[in-house]
Amino acid sequence: MNNWFSTLIKKSNFHLEWIPLSKSRFWCFKKGKIVHKSGRFFKIIGLANQPFIDQREIGTLGFLIRKTKQKNEILVQAKIEPGNSHIIQLAPTCQATESNSLMIHGGKEPPFSHLFTKEHPRIINSTLQSEQGTRFYKKHNRNILAFYSESLKLPDSHRWIPVDTLLNLLSANYIVNTDARSVLVCSMWGKLVNHTPFTSHNTNFSNELLFSYEQKTENAEFKKMKKEITIMRRKKYINKIISLDQLPNWKITDFGIDSLEKKLFKIRYIKIIAKSREVPEWDQPIIDSYNEAKVDLICGRVDGVLHFYFEIIHEPGLYNNAELSPAVINCPTAKVIKSVLQSDEGGRFFKDVTKYRIIDVGKANTKLQGYWLNLAQIQKLVQKNGWFTNEARSAISLLLCWL
Repeated sequence: MNNWFSTLIKKSNFHLEWIPLSKSRFWCFKKGKIVHKSGRFFKIIGLANQPFIDQREIGTLGFLIRKTKQKNEILVQAKIEPGNSHIIQLAPTCQATESNSLMIHGGKEPPFSHLFTKEHPRIINSTLQSEQGTRFYKKHNRNILAFYSESLKLPDSHRWIPVDTLLNLLSANYIVNTDARSVLVCSMWGKLVNHTPFTSHNTNFSNELLFSYEQKTENAEFKKMKKEITIMRRKKYINKIISLDQLPNWKITDFGIDSLEKKLFKIRYIKIIAKSREVPEWDQPIIDSYNEAKVDLICGRVDGVLHFYFEIIHEPGLYNNAELSPAVINCPTAKVIKSVLQSDEGGRFFKDVTKYRIIDVGKANTKLQGYWLNLAQIQKLVQKNGWFTNEARSAISLLLCWL
């Protein structure tokens, strides 16, 4: 991977620099928002006392998969993004906004986007999933896994690799991007690996994962959870969009939008050169966070069966208003099972790093306000539209290392 990545970066003549908004060729401050001069792509708006990315179009995140005599192979893209830690990360076969697929930018079509929007390969899964609900406003993407047996001419940025190789890389720092993780998690896991899930390793934890995956999905607690989240989704939440210059505790300058409290993030403007991209040179706003984030997926045993702990949360930007998210439990004897550093989506966030961990607390505390779900229940829900937050899906992806 390292040689492949290095070659692509060198060929792209990758370069970035910070610029003031007044020097941008494409973006401007207009009617209280930061907007693209085409009126498309995305906007920076004021909402819930902070800036949000407003991009209410449906993006496409799609992996192509094929069967070989040995194992399934998946077509990965080594994608250069200005905000990626280490510049390149493995992405889905197609990762494209609607504006880019329509070539509003005046450049080339994103690689293989036509296969998912026009030709429709044999689809295994297709679901609508949210972005970060504290930063994107009502943004969601279609996550697609599809079989494709025809021969393809591949650009330098794409390679077929064994599915098992990609799943193993999920535990490596800064290699697999958040969009790829989301598509993998939202797929039918058995179709992805072409064998019974969680049978590729023979360890105590993988055996527990298999047993959890083989459990029944419907029970009283599961029905209670679905009822509660349905009620929360039906509530009317008032999200008033306000002018960026009216946001309290935020300061707008030609160089960005900064939090006076230095608690969350700031908006900056960046100019990028990447000859291998559909458009070789562009500039854009980008979110730059102050601190590293941490997301822990808690696991424990309920009646001897491995379960995972989630709480139902409301975030102002969630398309469905409420979704399931990992939650922190204070347990001094907890054990770290897996830990990985991941940078958030590099097209909108500048080297934003989140540490994802799987934490084993032993026996589950069933008196907590959240819900303990077995793997069968998780697999059922991820194949539906919008049950788990972006952060939850990235955390769940760590379990696929044992798939």
